[in-house]
Amino acid sequence: MERGKRGDLAEKYPVRGQSFLCKKKLCEFQGKCYVSILHHKRFGVAMKLPLTLIAAAVVASTGAVAQTLPEGLVEAARKAVTNNPDVQARWFGFRAADSERGVARAGFLPQLDAVASTGRENRVRPSGSTGSYHHTGAALTLNQMLFDGFFTSNEVKRLGHAKLTRYYELVEASETAALEAVRAYADVARYRELVEQAKQNYVEHKLTTNQIDERTSAGVGRRVDLEQATGRLALAESNLLTEMSNLHDVSARYQRLIGELPPGALAPLPEGFKLSTLPPKAEDVVTFALNNSPTINAAIENMLASEAGIASQKAGFVPRVDFRARQSWDRNLIGEQGRSRDSTVELVLTYNFYRGGADKAREQQAVENKFQARELKEKACRDVRQNTVIAFNDVRRLIEQMTYLDQHRLSTEKAREAYRQQFDLGQRTLLDLLDTQNEAFQASRSYVNARYDQVVAQARTLSAMGQLLPALNVTRADMPSPADAGQQRSGIDPAELCPAEAPVAIVVDKAKAVADTPARPRAVLPPPAAATPGAPAGAAKPAANR
Repeated sequence: MERGKRGDLAEKYPVRGQSFLCKKKLCEFQGKCYVSILHHKRFGVAMKLPLTLIAAAVVASTGAVAQTLPEGLVEAARKAVTNNPDVQARWFGFRAADSERGVARAGFLPQLDAVASTGRENRVRPSGSTGSYHHTGAALTLNQMLFDGFFTSNEVKRLGHAKLTRYYELVEASETAALEAVRAYADVARYRELVEQAKQNYVEHKLTTNQIDERTSAGVGRRVDLEQATGRLALAESNLLTEMSNLHDVSARYQRLIGELPPGALAPLPEGFKLSTLPPKAEDVVTFALNNSPTINAAIENMLASEAGIASQKAGFVPRVDFRARQSWDRNLIGEQGRSRDSTVELVLTYNFYRGGADKAREQQAVENKFQARELKEKACRDVRQNTVIAFNDVRRLIEQMTYLDQHRLSTEKAREAYRQQFDLGQRTLLDLLDTQNEAFQASRSYVNARYDQVVAQARTLSAMGQLLPALNVTRADMPSPADAGQQRSGIDPAELCPAEAPVAIVVDKAKAVADTPARPRAVLPPPAAATPGAPAGAAKPAANR
């Protein structure tokens, strides 16, 4: 990331509708310089307020691009995010986590129980027996927890982080569903184009075969040329069937992801299509992704939940204090005829001295869960970093590669037309013509694949950055913001993240590579043979010297 000047500044990144901040230098993004702050409630550090946010630049760019997106693409992503079973399962899991937190929060509130009973009793004491009598009673008990070793508060905190874990898993599932919707849309559009190209390739081979067949029937063509043309025609038919099968498969995949078959009038993605403007450098993209990835945020919330779980298990080592009030009504209590009423108000202290080592074992289990969560967070960070750098490198590589593939496509098309004309004039063999036709078909196919692969690479990069849904302007109507879901932290501590490093892009000096290559030996033509005495002028030379 470029630095505008020295100074311990910071760069601010958004987390799905909220802010979080990570320590950086003054940076440049999309031609503008930004200054931000470092602030985290957990560490209590704060610096200057931001002049501008990178998020504003990203949102502005994605908003401008989203107006030109094909409506079918946006609608497919919207249906996937709203109706995909995986996203729906995550949504209900998030709601269940919210209800589970409500269960723990109930521990702060009083508990009121009513008990009623009736039946016959018989009491035998050393002083005598009461005989059998009928007893009826009712009681109302109020219990209010006063102190439980902070178990309830830590459980509420733990389940709050668990709820946020489910929330970010929902966001991750939504981003993944949108990514798969873009991929499915691109694949259907891709293979519809490839089917048309394979169809045209078949037509070209069919016309060539018919032409050779006419020549052979007229006795001016060779039978082997007809066999060669027939074999290439069969290959063209096989290629057409392959592309049709591929189109069928991706259409079925589209149906699985979106919930319906792709429309007949599916708009193709034009050349140079952009989902959004990406940062210019890989380090910028990785830094943004690490701070915005719902995968990493979910892993961090899971780690915080495990830390709160350790504090919850410590409650087993301290006493519990409850306030209890009880009112009872009885008839014929312990054999005494008539009505009676008892009222009790008391403080109850409960302290366990020995539970077979269960409290210590539970605390150790919570500690191990924390270590596990920390390693899972590190794995998530490394996975996101890898996916981001690979996707962004694919975006840049395919942009450059498409230039050469387009040149190859145009050159082979021109060569094919020239070879066809020369073949008609007898200046090219049939094999030359068929090879050129096949090369033109493969070149055109490679260019189409690269064009759609580049769009999918853009979607993969934006998804890793947590920005694909904003780029598509797609969201769930019932999706809460992180703050509404209970998010209180303002960001991710940079120390909790893996380094935002990317492999150095390999650059090949082509001119130097050519200059360093040893000169190839060239074949030398033998000297012309001397004329034979007595040979007539203009006599044919030996075949070896022709």
